Amino acid sequence: MENPYLPYPVRIDEVITETEDRNLKTFRLVFLNPEDENRSKFKDIIVVYGARSPGLLLYRNELAEWEKRDDLAMHITVDGTDDPDWKYNVGFVPTITEQKITSSENAIAIVCGPPIMIKFTQPVLEKLGFPPDRIILSLEMRMKCGIGICGRCNIGDQYVCKDGPVFSLAKLKNMPPEY
Repeated sequence: MENPYLPYPVRIDEVITETEDRNLKTFRLVFLNPEDENRSKFKDIIVVYGARSPGLLLYRNELAEWEKRDDLAMHITVDGTDDPDWKYNVGFVPTITEQKITSSENAIAIVCGPPIMIKFTQPVLEKLGFPPDRIILSLEMRMKCGIGICGRCNIGDQYVCKDGPVFSLAKLKNMPPEY
């Protein structure tokens, strides 16, 4: 499969997504619709989805449906909860990622969420063996005006709103470490 985020054609058998809070919407339309024509291009999809608390989880009904699917491995987590009926993971997305992801072979990791989650998930993925060109990061949280006028989203000479917001870790490693 040709991947628009990688500089060369690559076979991707597994897509691993880590996301937190409202950023699930980014993946929801792309990978999680079983009727989508692109879904058949991927063997497995593993989703690590986190929120601060159970009440902040989006798409609760859809999450329950996705959890039942055979072609999708859902790992739902919250930072913390006092709910005795909570049946999912408790912990931060990077920790759950390290526990649940077993291989980086023929896989690509896509990370979308707040900057602090991205900062701590990136080294976990590298430790799991993902090469920098197969770690895709969405930096949309850095955007302000969205059209390149305010300059607040720049990383070196790149503007997240105009040149991204999706970057491979390989590309980011050649930029100032401001992300």
